Amino acid sequence: MSAQNWFTVDRKGLAGIARRHGVGRLVLEPIQNAWDEDVNQVSVTLEPVPNKHLAKLVVTDNSPDGFRDLADAYTLYKESYKLDDPSKRGRFNMGEKLLLSIAKEASIKSTTGTILFSEKGRRHSSKATVKGSVLTALISMTRDEISEALDLAKSLIPPHGVTTVVNGHTLEGRTPFASATATLPTEIRGEEGGFRRTRRQTTVNVYRPVGGEVPSLYEMGIPVDTVEMPYHVEVMQKVPLSMDRTSVGQGFLNTLEARVAEISATELTREEAQGGWLGTALEKMEDSEAVREVLKKRVGKAVTFNPSSPESNKRAIDAGYAVIHGRQFSKAAWETIRSANALVPSSSKFDDGRVHFSPDGYSPTLADESNPSVQKLRAYAEKFISVVAKSGAHLEIQNERRAKYAGHCGGNRVTLNIARFSYKTQQSVDELLIHECAHLKVSDHLTSAFYDECCRLGARIRNVEATL
Repeated sequence: MSAQNWFTVDRKGLAGIARRHGVGRLVLEPIQNAWDEDVNQVSVTLEPVPNKHLAKLVVTDNSPDGFRDLADAYTLYKESYKLDDPSKRGRFNMGEKLLLSIAKEASIKSTTGTILFSEKGRRHSSKATVKGSVLTALISMTRDEISEALDLAKSLIPPHGVTTVVNGHTLEGRTPFASATATLPTEIRGEEGGFRRTRRQTTVNVYRPVGGEVPSLYEMGIPVDTVEMPYHVEVMQKVPLSMDRTSVGQGFLNTLEARVAEISATELTREEAQGGWLGTALEKMEDSEAVREVLKKRVGKAVTFNPSSPESNKRAIDAGYAVIHGRQFSKAAWETIRSANALVPSSSKFDDGRVHFSPDGYSPTLADESNPSVQKLRAYAEKFISVVAKSGAHLEIQNERRAKYAGHCGGNRVTLNIARFSYKTQQSVDELLIHECAHLKVSDHLTSAFYDECCRLGARIRNVEATL
């Protein structure tokens, strides 16, 4: 028995597989085969046969070479000449076979002759075209399947310079709103036949869908899968697909989402930037500028939540910033965000309400307590701490121009720095003492508790008879 006779294929069984893939999609097979040739015209007609569950499909092209090998039409998995070229759509040499498996009769007429398929079998004819090929098939299709097939055909993105007509309707070329070169996984001929995966630079075009179209991944103009992105994304090389060419691996889609996010970052609308796909895309984005642009569109003015600086978080919110918590992005996305310096902690932009001492470690200069004005300040301030604040806190008076604070409170100590406030003015002294003594009970400025404590101390000043 020769190797050629090892296998036979049951056409009925193959037809069952073809229908599971979707009859409408099979109509795209001869179109994409034509596009892979040196053509500038492709014509498609698909019309119902009156009073029958049949459709007549005719696909014509003007390739000078025609159908290169008519045996390709009936030989499953024969190695395609397109295996070596990632910029060609062909793969398994299976598309025509799936289409023919659901046909009642068909013919392929080309420059090398004609092959006819009927219920009696397959036969060859010497009749040939001068150039190009004509595929004609009577296909078992319902009216809904015909409609689906035509919708799919009209959603194609024709190659530049190739006029493609579907039932008299010339497909319009599309202009991407974003386009760039990216390195993506693809498939090429393996050393022992079949495919092997590799990575290769290619062009990625991004289009906004029109007329209610479902966002899809296109392989060189042919829709192959739906995507979570709000765009049509066209990859101009072979996309790693399952054998039935109807599904794409999640790993590839995640990588593609990252590249699309980088390509379209400046064109994203705020609404588009809210999509869940961008959260995943951030995990693999490499362009820091694009990461910052995406974050700006997605969250607007924003800082990250700092658990050790509650006042900074509150001041950020009050200033109209979004405060981003850790749970809002994955660990991998946060690594990308930090690497791009796309978000900074709230304390980097907003005061945390704390006194920040000079890093050089100088010892603050104490006030000269032989000065009568300083003596009056101490007497009054200690009375205030004792009577108004009802505290035994220690009072320290400084005269330190290098410091930026007028006063601070820490532990059981109240510090006043006369170099930074009008310590001889009653109102100025009372304002500072109310503020600092409120910290003896409440640390956070931006709470109702601090507000209430300031009000309580202000009201209790009446209990102090002494003045400066």
